[in-house]
Amino acid sequence: MAKGFDCATKLTAKTAKALKALGFEYVARYLGNSWKSFDKAEAAAIQAAGLKLISIHQKSANYSAYFTEAQGISDAKEAMKNAAAVDQPKGTAIYFAVDFSSQAKDVKNIVKYFKAVKKTLSGYKLGVYGSYNTITAVKGLADYYWQTYAWSGGKVADFIHMHQFKNDVLAGGIKIDHNDVKKVPGHWTEEKAVSAPKTAVKATTKVSTYDVVKTVNAYVNAADAKAKKSKKGTVAKGVYYVFNESKGMVNVTNKKGVPGSWINPAENKKSAAKSATIKYHVVEKNETVTSIAKDAKTTVAAIKKLNPSIENIDLIFPNQKIRIK
Repeated sequence: MAKGFDCATKLTAKTAKALKALGFEYVARYLGNSWKSFDKAEAAAIQAAGLKLISIHQKSANYSAYFTEAQGISDAKEAMKNAAAVDQPKGTAIYFAVDFSSQAKDVKNIVKYFKAVKKTLSGYKLGVYGSYNTITAVKGLADYYWQTYAWSGGKVADFIHMHQFKNDVLAGGIKIDHNDVKKVPGHWTEEKAVSAPKTAVKATTKVSTYDVVKTVNAYVNAADAKAKKSKKGTVAKGVYYVFNESKGMVNVTNKKGVPGSWINPAENKKSAAKSATIKYHVVEKNETVTSIAKDAKTTVAAIKKLNPSIENIDLIFPNQKIRIK
């Protein structure tokens, strides 16, 4: 589990490096034009220190009546404007806060607000910050979830991306809040999504996959993968969706459309040969093995032989990956 922090204090190159040296990997900072917001220079200093930047939009958001449809539309527009002003990459997250102890009576307003934000927000992913009650009330509305221990009564939702568990701690010369980063939280990245790499397997449904032929090192970003440094676990042998490609490196994931781990193809040398001979199909709704075999110009018996781990090849389901050649 990665270490993260958020703070209202503007970071300098010195403080960013000091916090990185303490083992922090992620930092959440405020968009906008106020005493606690960051600018392009600070964003550059944060990234130069090796920290991953997460954006927050918050004006007040600390009472129930704040959360209206009109406010959601207004906040989304302002957040997009502020994100563009600091060159925040498209496709990354902006977190909107519910900064009070929300109760059952507040849920209607909060849900209405976030539906408006979701509808208005364009080019960026929606993140929600709040207590256990808030996070669970809006589950399914956002792309990313950041829960605070405050007002949560010791409960922690099992689907969150970050958990804020301690406030106002002195570290690196400034006051910060501590966070556990449980999943990739939608942080800034320099990479842009592109088509699958040359070694990727083209699925018949046009979903790109990548064949990892042996356990390889996992990295947080493309630069680390290219340099083969700062390893963060491993990626096991198997077939994965391709989320992204940059600098000749590949981001592979088990869940289509969700960021995974960066790998270096040089550590997966057999992939090109394997990809040339192996082909997979991602099952679509109402498809059968018979229809898939017909489209692939093969037979049900051949598909069954290629998928020994599937006990009953006649029982397939949407999004399941099956080998067809």
